[in-house]
Order: sequence, then structure tokens, then C-alpha cells
Amino acid sequence: MSNHNQKFVVKPYRPGHRQIEIILWISLSVLLFAGGLMLGFKFFGSAMVEKRQMQQELGSIRESMEGLEQRLANAELSSRIDSIALEQVRQVVTSLQTQLAVDKEELSLYRNLLQSGGSESGLLIGELTLRPGPDEQSIAYRLVVQQKENKLKRIKVNIKMTINGMNGGKDIAMGLEFLDQQFEESPIRTEFKYFHIVEGVMNVPAEFKPYNFAVVMWKKGVNSSRVEREFDWRIDSNIVGSD
Repeated sequence: MSNHNQKFVVKPYRPGHRQIEIILWISLSVLLFAGGLMLGFKFFGSAMVEKRQMQQELGSIRESMEGLEQRLANAELSSRIDSIALEQVRQVVTSLQTQLAVDKEELSLYRNLLQSGGSESGLLIGELTLRPGPDEQSIAYRLVVQQKENKLKRIKVNIKMTINGMNGGKDIAMGLEFLDQQFEESPIRTEFKYFHIVEGVMNVPAEFKPYNFAVVMWKKGVNSSRVEREFDWRIDSNIVGSD
């Protein structure tokens, strides 16, 4: 039995309407695609320009850094060269000062050898030189003694050296053998024909304050040949004593 309540809707047939819709959708799609392409090209172009600018800036920064690195390398090289040159100059000055000191000592020695004087025994106590030693409490000394006779021959002599000073308000006499370890006894026994040099380093106690350096010399077995000389205690100078 058929249902009399069903209704049928009848649409008019229009053959050109469907084609128009398809054409409109295709046109809209083409427009959207074209717009997207144009927008993409625009953004791409901006990005490329910005990229080129960044590359240029990066190139400039690299050049600046290379320049700074080169300047730094040049400065370090210059500083190294200056340090080497300064050290060379310092070494030359030190060498010249050392040579000057040696020349002064040799001059003092020759002057001492040529000076007139001496005792009847023919012995002469020459100059004494005192200089700061390698340590704070050490003193380097150098004493020249010689023979002043017309007919020189090799002689044996005894030399006694004493440092006089104050310690705790009292006068103290200290033999050189107590201050210089190279001498184990006093007097010093030696022999020479023309001259002899006694030198070394004294370790002076901090509480001991020297004020003079006394030297006594005589020929071995001849007490009458005894000569004496005292020197004022002065550091780093040629000390002229009194007979």
C-alpha cells in the first residue's frame, strides 16, 4: 500500500548553472594561488635582501676582527722584541759594570804596586776594599800586600787580620778566621815574591758593629819585620788606612 503522505520536490533543470559554479570555483582557486605566490615572492625577496645585508655586516665584522687580531699579534710581537732588546741591554750594562769593577780593581792594584813606601823590612800593606757580599750579613773583602825591596826574592810571611767593633756596648775584637770559613787558623801563612792578594767573604753577625779592620804582617821567623796598618770600616770603597 503506498504512502500517500510522501511529497516529491521537483527542481527545474538548468544545464548552465553547474558549469558556472565550477568556473567560479576554479577562478577563485586561481586567484588565491596567484595571491599566495605574489605574497610568497614578496616575503622571499625581503628575506633575501635581509640575508644579503646580514652577510655584508658579517663580512665587515670578520674584517674588523681580523684587523684587531693582527694588531694584537703585532703588539705582542713588538712587546716581545722590546723585552728581548731590554734584556740584551741589561746584560750589556751588567757586563760593562762588571768589567769596570775589574778594571778599577786592577788599576788600584797597579797603583798600589807602584806606590813608594814600606817599612825597613821591605813589607808593605796596601789597600783594602770592602763591598757588600752575596748575603745580607756578608761582606766581601780584598787586601793587597807586597814586598818593596831592591832585590826581590820569594819570601814567606804571616798575616793576621782582626775586625774591631762593638757588641752590646762593649769593644770586641774578632779574628778573620771566625768570620771567614776558608781560614781555619790565624795567622794566615803564605809566600810570594812581588805581591799577594787576600780575599774572601766575611759573615758578620747582625749584633756586631765593626768600626775598623786591623792588619799585621811579618816575615816568617823574623819578628822584627812586623808591620801594622788599620783601616776605617767603610763599605764599597777603596779604604785608605793609616800606618
